[in-house]
Amino acid sequence: MITSTRWVLILEFTWLSYCAGNQCTVSVRQPQSLEGFTESSNITILCTFSAQKCPMSSLNILWFRYLAKTHEDLCTPECKNRDKFEVLRPADNHTLLQINMLSADDSGIYYCGIAFPDSKAPTSKTTGEGTLLVVRETKIYSKGAINIMVTISLLLFLYITAILAILKFFSKPKFKKSENEDLRGKQNVHAKETRDACQAIAKEIYKKKKRKQWPGHLANFGKRHVPS
Repeated sequence: MITSTRWVLILEFTWLSYCAGNQCTVSVRQPQSLEGFTESSNITILCTFSAQKCPMSSLNILWFRYLAKTHEDLCTPECKNRDKFEVLRPADNHTLLQINMLSADDSGIYYCGIAFPDSKAPTSKTTGEGTLLVVRETKIYSKGAINIMVTISLLLFLYITAILAILKFFSKPKFKKSENEDLRGKQNVHAKETRDACQAIAKEIYKKKKRKQWPGHLANFGKRHVPS
């Protein structure tokens, strides 16, 4: 009896393990935050998911939005406002929620949900952690304000150009004078070096000439002092 009960438990555990290992399992990933501007015509929110051992024919892509005090079912799976929201699927494991006619009221937390109704496994449906969308209003300047800013920028450019031209005009002679002084100084140094070299050569020639004449003087000097 104990042996048969043991075998029943073993078979039951094996069957449960087999079912658990072969059940549909879904995981979803979303970006944490996203920023948009009202000047843009639309924006898309990415949702990446993986489905293991799930019947892909029964795939449902769901989108929800949570505001400050309420939540909305945007696409479950059909979008209620097709002009405003559109679900795209560029790849097998990617889906996008496109929001058209973007406005500041579209700010909120958007959740992507993936579900397989044909699977009874509790892991066959789940949602991402949500994407915080912040839509900022773009300040649009009037035509008159734009003209004023362009005029101010042009005047500022002309003012800076004039200042640079004046500085260049007054600083150029000074630089030229300094260059002439440097050139004159270099020429003086070169002339002095040339004179020194010529003097050194002249002294050397004089010494050599004097050494050549010295023995003759010695000879004459000896002859004049020999007693008769």
